[in-house]
Amino acid sequence: MKVSEILSRKADQVYTIAPHSPVAEALKLLNDRKIGALPVLDEQRKIQGIVTERDILRMFAGAKNPSPSVRVQDIMTPALRLIVGDMHDDVEYVMNVMTNNRVRHLPIIDDKGGLVGLISIGDVIKVLLQGAEYEKKMLVDYIQGKYPV
Repeated sequence: MKVSEILSRKADQVYTIAPHSPVAEALKLLNDRKIGALPVLDEQRKIQGIVTERDILRMFAGAKNPSPSVRVQDIMTPALRLIVGDMHDDVEYVMNVMTNNRVRHLPIIDDKGGLVGLISIGDVIKVLLQGAEYEKKMLVDYIQGKYPV
């Protein structure tokens, strides 16, 4: 299965935030929408990075009194260090990339670097579990003789 198939099953809405937005705004959006990450886009809708719950936690844990003036761009993972996927990646490949790099959210970009969607490790696991359940059913049916050889 390809990443494009995961995205086709998800809602089209990807919540994003601007680099100059206050971290408090990102925190509110993450909490209100019950999501774990926000792609950071500039005015031209080009991806500049990603800000995650983990980034905000590190900000609060590392500061005695975090300033309300801290901006998303100050704590996000910038585009230069961003790990991304594309629509043609296999789900197994994406799972390995996410696991090996210890990331839970992967922006999916097009050939021009534009944001197409965002997948989570939960999305990947869901797809893999569905495949495993299907294989299990086929094997059980075969063992029980429901399908001739």
